[in-house]
Amino acid sequence: MKLFKVSSIIFLSATLLFSSFVSAEPLKSDTSDNQSIINVSFINPLTSSTDTEKIKIERPKMPEVWEIYSNINPEDFKPELDLSQDDLLQQSIVKSEADDSIQRSMVGFVGPNYTNYVTGEGISVLENSLTVTEIGYWEAMGLLRNETKTIVGEVILSVELISDEGVVLETVSANTPVKNIRPGEPAPFILTSVTDSSLVAEVKWNATVTEEMNAISREGVIYVDYEIPYGLDTYKGVERSTIDYQVGTSFANLGDSLIKAELYAAWLDLEGRVVWIEKTSLNEFFKDGIPIKGSGSFEDIFVSQGVATTLNEYTYSLWLNGTIGYVEEEEIFVEDNAPPVLDIAPQDKLSIMQTARFGSVPTDDVITAAGNNNNNTGLTANHLAAIMLSVTWPEVTGNDRTLTPSPMTVGRADTGHSRLYPFQNTSPTGPYARAFWNTGIGVFQIDSAGLGSSLAFHNRVLTNTASQVVAASIASRYRSASGTAVEKRRAAWSQWYACGSNAVNCENNYNAIYSTSNDIISLSKDTTVARGGGLVSRTCYNTSNPSNTWACYKWNADQAQGHTGSWRYAPLNGSSSLLPVPLPFYTYSSVVGSNTVEYRHWLTADTGYSTSLYGSRLFNTNARNSVNWTSPSALGSS
Repeated sequence: MKLFKVSSIIFLSATLLFSSFVSAEPLKSDTSDNQSIINVSFINPLTSSTDTEKIKIERPKMPEVWEIYSNINPEDFKPELDLSQDDLLQQSIVKSEADDSIQRSMVGFVGPNYTNYVTGEGISVLENSLTVTEIGYWEAMGLLRNETKTIVGEVILSVELISDEGVVLETVSANTPVKNIRPGEPAPFILTSVTDSSLVAEVKWNATVTEEMNAISREGVIYVDYEIPYGLDTYKGVERSTIDYQVGTSFANLGDSLIKAELYAAWLDLEGRVVWIEKTSLNEFFKDGIPIKGSGSFEDIFVSQGVATTLNEYTYSLWLNGTIGYVEEEEIFVEDNAPPVLDIAPQDKLSIMQTARFGSVPTDDVITAAGNNNNNTGLTANHLAAIMLSVTWPEVTGNDRTLTPSPMTVGRADTGHSRLYPFQNTSPTGPYARAFWNTGIGVFQIDSAGLGSSLAFHNRVLTNTASQVVAASIASRYRSASGTAVEKRRAAWSQWYACGSNAVNCENNYNAIYSTSNDIISLSKDTTVARGGGLVSRTCYNTSNPSNTWACYKWNADQAQGHTGSWRYAPLNGSSSLLPVPLPFYTYSSVVGSNTVEYRHWLTADTGYSTSLYGSRLFNTNARNSVNWTSPSALGSS
């Protein structure tokens, strides 16, 4: 559902747009008991986030992955290093925390401009977010922000459009689509009029707010499952019926059961201006609502016109609004005897062509994770494992299940994000072209925009940890979905484009490897592919203090096990339509104060570059616009 379309855009002067923000008298209007008229101010979020006169508030804390999904083992995801006492790093992280331009994931929200410093009263409109039409009727869209210390139910934003002669041409108002806006949180708005924009000389702004709405829940973790640039006729090996820009989203419910849920999305250009706004609702598989601790997917968003060609290069903001209500959840229990995997050893060319292949230990990891997460699904461990395994071949082997997926797989299709390149030099001939931060990782292609937001690199590679997260997510979706077993499988797969948009891929794989009559998975367990697929454990240290060591991992494409032909091919430096294959790097995660940080280090001995360097990403941020690059690196390894 499109909320706003801009045919022609001009960014008007601050004088015209904002001169009446602070000085404007409130409009005289009737308000109900739970409404109040408040001040509207105008701020530049890029320069005022840590103003010393502001009040510091706490942003909603993102839960750990084991708090979202209760059957995940926290010890398997514990950071390797604690740098809380490192004053220099602590200062760096504090600076990153104060950077409101970073796209963060928080409960009920994804995006930039969510500040932890507020004025304590009123509503602010973010100067750099405003887009106003030049031709035709006066229209405006942008972001406002709750500057109070309490949750605001909704904001009714009003403007007076005034002529050169001081005559009020029109008064227009609109309610923010997002409800229960928290302190420091931005929210999108759209104002439309029937006044010719050329007649408007001055704009006076006012706002009315309501109290928190008890029927609305913001308690959910939003995932961006895939984002497809405009113009692609195939993606993940799947032919598309459109070349539209497309984004798939979902969420895990952390609060009360929801009879419906909606997601609002706004795209911000490189200057922070809102250029497009959309709304989407739960897709057909979740039409009956989302239970407590359930999960669901939204209808995909498609954009075909205007800014569609550049949306994948822009930053999006997402808001979750759920309507609280009773959702019945059927209790299902299955006796799970966990029959063994039927390990088929191919004897001839024909059987090789028919036999699915997967790593031996990785297969065991998937089944173990499935057995820990199949409660109340009606699925045995093997049954859930078969649903999980079916995703991997479309994601990393071109949907050829006779090839063994490599846990070392890195995605190369998600172009258009300069912060993934060192110091934003995107040239394939740049000095550090292959010191590149890939986002989709492992046999399940877990991404920092989605399930991997709070996971370190190695936890997405290693199949024992990756399988825990995927099993929990798929089981939650399967439990929450309505419909037949086929429809519930499709709902469970909907986080992965290669299966969600073309479910026959996964359905065929599922039917090929799983027998419902005897609950057996039939595949060839490839003993040449280990849990990490070639990822190697190392000991790292700081060269200035070699006695201080910690566990780390080394990724090297030359050591990758399993099928690599879908990602390890020329040009290795990448191109305008293909991301680089990184040179070998070391990786680990570290606690720094109240934050966890993922690191990837490229050392000169492995790269041949003139200097070493490293990238870092705060957990619960999207790497595409949050990676910070530093050179040189002081990392050593043994």
